[in-house]
Amino acid sequence: MPKIALPMGRRVQRIGYPQAVQELKLQTQKLLGLSNDVTISVSELTCREPGCPDVETVVAILRDGEKPIIARIHKSIPEVTVDELKEALDLRLRT
Repeated sequence: MPKIALPMGRRVQRIGYPQAVQELKLQTQKLLGLSNDVTISVSELTCREPGCPDVETVVAILRDGEKPIIARIHKSIPEVTVDELKEALDLRLRT
């Protein structure tokens, strides 16, 4: 995926990622019926450890005074489908 450089030494950002992050946040809010005051964090992590997926998307739901709900999907942010997001969130909410 093409990358663009950001001014002032900020991280390099891949084209299409901001839109994909926003879409995952909106879908998470919709799937769980969350209000606008709930923080939803979407990030992508890489792992170099044996047996670890190369990349995973982490969706965290953060509410004041509550333990975070963290869902992991073993794909890059733009590759995550709504069904995969729903499955990952359902799994976390059942545990």
